[in-house]
Amino acid sequence: MYSAGQPMLEARGISGKISAMTQRLTHISCLALACVLGAPASAEIRALLVGVSDYQFLDADLRGPANDVGLMARALIARGANASDITVLAAPDAQLPEGVANSGVPTRAAILAGLDALADSSSEDSHTVFYFSGHGTQMPDMNGDEQGGFDEIFLPADAKGWSGAAGTVENAIIDDEMTPKMQAILDTGAQLVALLDACHSETGFRAVPNDPAAPVARYIAPALLAMPDEMPESTGNAPPAAPLTGDFVFLYAAQQNQRAFEYPVGDPSDNANWYGDFTRTVTSALESGAALTWADVLQKTMAEMNANSPATQTPDAEGTLLDAAVLGQSEPIPPVLRLEGGKLQSGSLQGVQTGAVYEISATAGGEVIAEATVTAVKPTSASLQSDGGLPGKGFARLKTPGRPEPVRLAGPVVADDADYAELQTEIDRLKAAAAPDGVEWVDAPADFTLVLTGGALALAGRDGVIDGAGPGSAPRVAAAGDVLNFLDRAARTLRLRQAVNQVSSGKTGFSLPGFGPKFELTHIPVRGDAACEDIDMGDEQKVSKTVTVTHCDQLWLTVHNATSTPRDVTVLYIDADNAITAIWPETGLSNRVGFDEKVEVGMLIQNIAQRHGQEEILVLAVPAKDNAPRTVLTALADPAPTRAVPAEAPGAASWLLQATLPDAATRNLSLPGTMSTLEVTRFSIKLEPD
Repeated sequence: MYSAGQPMLEARGISGKISAMTQRLTHISCLALACVLGAPASAEIRALLVGVSDYQFLDADLRGPANDVGLMARALIARGANASDITVLAAPDAQLPEGVANSGVPTRAAILAGLDALADSSSEDSHTVFYFSGHGTQMPDMNGDEQGGFDEIFLPADAKGWSGAAGTVENAIIDDEMTPKMQAILDTGAQLVALLDACHSETGFRAVPNDPAAPVARYIAPALLAMPDEMPESTGNAPPAAPLTGDFVFLYAAQQNQRAFEYPVGDPSDNANWYGDFTRTVTSALESGAALTWADVLQKTMAEMNANSPATQTPDAEGTLLDAAVLGQSEPIPPVLRLEGGKLQSGSLQGVQTGAVYEISATAGGEVIAEATVTAVKPTSASLQSDGGLPGKGFARLKTPGRPEPVRLAGPVVADDADYAELQTEIDRLKAAAAPDGVEWVDAPADFTLVLTGGALALAGRDGVIDGAGPGSAPRVAAAGDVLNFLDRAARTLRLRQAVNQVSSGKTGFSLPGFGPKFELTHIPVRGDAACEDIDMGDEQKVSKTVTVTHCDQLWLTVHNATSTPRDVTVLYIDADNAITAIWPETGLSNRVGFDEKVEVGMLIQNIAQRHGQEEILVLAVPAKDNAPRTVLTALADPAPTRAVPAEAPGAASWLLQATLPDAATRNLSLPGTMSTLEVTRFSIKLEPD
């Protein structure tokens, strides 16, 4: 797709720079439009939801799983599931929606029996869902089928330690045991969806001391279960499980070498406020009502989790249904916020902010009878205040978004004995000056915690983990004179991510996913020298929503507007060092993509430092009116110390530009005119050494 003779535009970006290659614009026939075909709308949803909070024999209790199963049940019901077709195994205090029964403690026997029952009730008309929230770990491979030498295991409520006689963790469920259970479901012709909010390994190191609000990893180290380093020969001869065959997709809370966390949302002393981060974000995506593929769900989940901290927990997915419509629903379901007892009610209220104004109606989409302001937000409900009073029941639609929160910084935490006098002096100076603009220095919890390690200042996210995406992946700065810019860049990037999540949330009413232009990403693996001039190009590979890249690789983004409404498109790249690069449009070029037009934008990856990192392509599309000025959002990129908001910018675009300013948390953000659409598409880029 790219030849060495094409010109390039140099820009800041990945580990030093990313190059944006020349666009290509063509007009194609609408007959080439492809769509995702879902299963019939009448397809049934059957589910087994497992939440293991209380461990009978291990000192490893969690608080989130008992709440997670309720969130997942509500999300499935919002997608059309009948409450009677959802089976839950969880602690007795699990808060479940009306009609969903708690079938008992999630022991090994109960979980395996539940999977058998799920197979018995499934058919070719079924979308069958298995969800697990609890602890995971790993043990030496029993049959040689694991490339890393370890089996992944799930820990039910009655799990114990290592049993030498049995050659396994007593009452654990090994991934090899799960395979035939899953295959039995697939053999019925059902489409299988598995969502696993647990982890089986860890990476990075935790540099931030624990406190009552500190996140908890859903992982038990093998040493705590007294596991051997290697399997005894007498127990290592089990036959490997056959690969799954059929239509399935598995979504995992973290990569194989990462931990999955649960966090408090509100008062950490209240167990009802703890949720798995993966579960909250997945259910928020499902409840948005958007016409999504499972790849879209993965990407939206990654984006939401990454908006709140550096990427130390990166969800993953695999399976034949990855690009298929979620639960067979190829048409969007309008998201509805219910009003009950004077409060907003939803399975997950991610995206709802204090200060937001909602219009209240007696029926969904009906006449507005009141306006109400959000005064407090809890995980599944929000308190409202209205001068004219509120009905007992009704529906809510966003009128004005709430004010963004300031970016919170904490620390520094000193992780070793190196000399940090100059860095410490500069940090103290910035604290005294309340700098950089738009941040708030706190004790805990924080969006970023400063960690002095290895002779430099590094940033840890909410989980306090350094280098969670691989060695050297955390943003770092060594010179005291660069600290202010380093922190300002991190704060600006976080504000952008959070604002984009706000405008793309189904709770806000800004975007209409499932309509609009189509965005496809193609990856070309390339081997080349340091300058990426003497290169050997591999075959083109279509990317779903996430891709792993190395030095000299090329990425090509294709924008196809198959709608009759033109779109003004802006493409941004956010790198592992929190630099934001405007990839498209180039200066002086139009970014308007008309009906049936197709644009290709190329990016050259340059990772000369050979580092790890988690990065992102952000595509923002604004529907355009005939003869209206173009909406170009490249002002969101670096450098942007100050910027004026164009008076003619559509409502959502105007709000986004204002919400990313340093003083956004202290100013009244205006929303000109009516609520307008901003369509957001994201691609996650995993940067690795060659």
